[in-house]
Amino acid sequence: MYSVEREPIRQVGSVRETLKRSDLFCGLTDRQLDRLLPLCREEVYEASAVVFPEGQPCDTIYIVHWGKVALEMDLRISRAAEESATYAVVTETGSLSCSGLIDLCILNDTGRTLERTGLIALDTAELKQLLEDAPDMRCKIMGNLAAVIFSRLAHTRDALGHVLSVVFHDLKAPLAATESYLRVMLGGFAGELSDDQRDMLQRSSTRISELLNVISHMTDVSRVDARDLVMTTVSLAQVVSQSVDAMQPLAREKGLLLETVIPDHLPPIQGYHEQLKQVLANLISNGIKFTPAGGMVTVRVIDRAEYVETQVRDTGIGIPPEELPKIFDDFYRGLDLAERGAGLGLSIAKRIVEAHHGHIWAVSPCPDTDTGSQFVFSLPRDLEEAHEK
Repeated sequence: MYSVEREPIRQVGSVRETLKRSDLFCGLTDRQLDRLLPLCREEVYEASAVVFPEGQPCDTIYIVHWGKVALEMDLRISRAAEESATYAVVTETGSLSCSGLIDLCILNDTGRTLERTGLIALDTAELKQLLEDAPDMRCKIMGNLAAVIFSRLAHTRDALGHVLSVVFHDLKAPLAATESYLRVMLGGFAGELSDDQRDMLQRSSTRISELLNVISHMTDVSRVDARDLVMTTVSLAQVVSQSVDAMQPLAREKGLLLETVIPDHLPPIQGYHEQLKQVLANLISNGIKFTPAGGMVTVRVIDRAEYVETQVRDTGIGIPPEELPKIFDDFYRGLDLAERGAGLGLSIAKRIVEAHHGHIWAVSPCPDTDTGSQFVFSLPRDLEEAHEK
């Protein structure tokens, strides 16, 4: 346990000034700040002290008077160990544990001091009671709180995106090198192989390729966002044709017919060409994967009034009703665990479509044939109008 010095407010002017400049209480009048002072106490923590642990209710709100506090989140790296990652550092006038003002009480990440730090502490229940009697203060403080939470979420996204990109890069390089060595051996350039050796090396190579695909998909999940896309004029007809052409060998290998239905004079849309190809690739490969030999996968484009709709329909095994609401969730692989995969393809497709201000959904069985599944995504013809909505 870390010791903490709790003292009543002594330098009232200094505390009032910190509250006045804080991200949570900025904009309050001097009279309103004076109503906060009786609720305040000063707490001093030594370096590396835990001010509050992750998973605990926000019973106390803190404003950093001086010093620095790191916000940490727990990461489970393996079954045996847990690690924590710092995603933000809060300095003077920054607020901590303030989400306790929202009902129901939101839980915290860990706050740990980086140096000897003084905090202004307010009991959350007492502050909420004060704000019940002062709606003008409540309106201002809750507006500030929304800004704080939005800023922290954006900072967390950027920080974790950077961490993930570094981790994935460091994982990908040795796997790619190992796969290269395996291919050299499978090619016979390192000596003759017995049938058993070849089989084991081929299985190893296949699994490493699967791992590389998983890493690529996880990288896509971490970076797909509307802010990351550079929109240009795109021919959706061309996107569909290129995607289908790329998937034809896979369909022929499985004995499936892969066809397209694209209207003439389809108008262009605003989008990101490569990302839209990835959506089609994920949906078409999904249809091929779950359609038995002799079946069919059809990609149909329909020109609507305000948007363009793309359907990917198959004659496969279909999707159980209980799974339909979950299939676009991250890492959801369905009830048939015998089917390998990271469960990210549909999630990535959903992120890309929504980054284009579009919508994606699935129907099973198909409405017209009463068999298989149909995945549909719609993209607005006027991107600016869709963004305003």
